[in-house]
Amino acid sequence: MVDSDCNSAVVAVFARPPLAGQVKTRLAATLGDETALDVYRRLLAMTLKSAKASGYPCVLFAAAPSAELSAIADSYGVSVRVQQGDGLGERMVRAIAELHRQYQRVLLIGSDCPALAPRHLQQGYAALQDSAVVLGPAEDGGYWLIGSAEPECWHDHHFLDAVPFGGDEALAMTLRCLESCMQSRLQYHGASIAMLAALWDLDTEADYRRAVSAGLLGKH
Repeated sequence: MVDSDCNSAVVAVFARPPLAGQVKTRLAATLGDETALDVYRRLLAMTLKSAKASGYPCVLFAAAPSAELSAIADSYGVSVRVQQGDGLGERMVRAIAELHRQYQRVLLIGSDCPALAPRHLQQGYAALQDSAVVLGPAEDGGYWLIGSAEPECWHDHHFLDAVPFGGDEALAMTLRCLESCMQSRLQYHGASIAMLAALWDLDTEADYRRAVSAGLLGKH
């Protein structure tokens, strides 16, 4: 079940322009640029489909202007904005802060998780009924989702700058940054960060084989 007020929640999807040699580079290292690009496009389409099926509005945040990204988003009835800021941490914080001007709850996801389903996003929204922030851990030490019900957390656009995204400390460091931010800004001294079930990202050939074996990418 989703909220009756359409302004209560939104899904933000971060994506890069689909360009060979610039997406899924770890996968491309063993399977080649064209296969990696095809997998990236499939994952992005699956992500947008799940986001739309969650029942909430969806916004695609492009890392750079892209006619192809705009066309893909349009095919799903999704609006497009361009990410603002330098590093990924700043871009994420700015996107969440921007969306909080219109929506009570914001979920931000990438397009790397083949197992993502609408129910995972709905679980994220449900968690934000009692928590200021929700995170969806990834098996590699990162996270597949970050969500917020507290606009005050995102006023400092640089508080996630030190997070080593792409490494196995991303989740742990983000938790520390969030806890510090909430204590200083909101005087929260208890557990106000909810955690969802762990999922996994498709980054390597082993991940690709796992997704194919599970039937998550269809025939390839």
